[in-house]
Amino acid sequence: MDPLFSIVVPLLDEEPYVERLARSLLEQDYPKERYEIIMADGGSKDRTLAVIEAVDTGRRIRVIRNPGRTAPAALNLAIAEARGEIITRVDAHSRVAPDYLARIAAVMRETGESVVGGPVMMDTDTPFREALVQALYSPVGVGSVPYRTLRRRTYVESLQTGSFRREVLERVGPFDESLAVVEDLDMNTRIRKAGYRLLLDPSIRFWYSPRPNLRALWKQIFTVGRVKAWILGKHPDIFKVKYVLPSVAVLALGGSLAAIAGAALGGPLPAGALGAGILGAYVIAVAGFAASRAPKLGAGALRLLAILPTLHVGYGLGFLLGAVELPGRPRSKTTRAA
Repeated sequence: MDPLFSIVVPLLDEEPYVERLARSLLEQDYPKERYEIIMADGGSKDRTLAVIEAVDTGRRIRVIRNPGRTAPAALNLAIAEARGEIITRVDAHSRVAPDYLARIAAVMRETGESVVGGPVMMDTDTPFREALVQALYSPVGVGSVPYRTLRRRTYVESLQTGSFRREVLERVGPFDESLAVVEDLDMNTRIRKAGYRLLLDPSIRFWYSPRPNLRALWKQIFTVGRVKAWILGKHPDIFKVKYVLPSVAVLALGGSLAAIAGAALGGPLPAGALGAGILGAYVIAVAGFAASRAPKLGAGALRLLAILPTLHVGYGLGFLLGAVELPGRPRSKTTRAA
């Protein structure tokens, strides 16, 4: 018999995305009686819930309240309500292929693995997103990750959205609700430490819509940097140099600006010259990356002149703040349903 799936989705003001997400979940080519959809809403102020109600004419989607408002709180509540043998986490900014559940079940059956997922395929439906994806897929951004770029079956350290056999989550415990974002990295790390492997398979297809503008991107990437520092406090063994490079760049650029200003006010000229050199090298690097993408993006490559500094400075400052906050933070905050 086909395994029973529980699809769990955190929601909060997802009006631009929730219709196509809901349709993609409702229109799976998997037996309808063998999967359920649970969405946990953190108090949406837009038309998110109205859109779901209009799309879900068969009333197959169950929406529950999430007083905690964050994604990990939503996931814990939805998982506590879930009946499935396999728990599949889907982001509200995503849409999935019609054979999404069928491929998850097939890959688990073929490999015997308990945690599987697919590579992220980005929706580039606007010129801004088209340019942003060029930065996100490049190490020049804030470090590309395998689950965005790999297109072959392989084991990875983390999955953006994964599917888990129920016993995995019962063993490692709930999502850490003290993490506003990047909770998947913490959960995947705990899963690996419990002895499980994370399998990425390109036949498991889903698409993600990245942030639509610079303001939303700044808010997201600053929070990601901040929480990444908290996660490294919990799991120092997963440290990678790329996690701190944006912060190093922020400190170098800040020091350069200070040295230039100091030289202009009568301070040491060599320090000012060094600062100007560092700042100039950064500008050249950003401009060079934008120019390298001009054949693909045309004039849209100019957007990278703003996108790259937003990624670097936003993440770098967020990480520095998170590192400063780290000594006073509790190690985790998780709640189990009775």
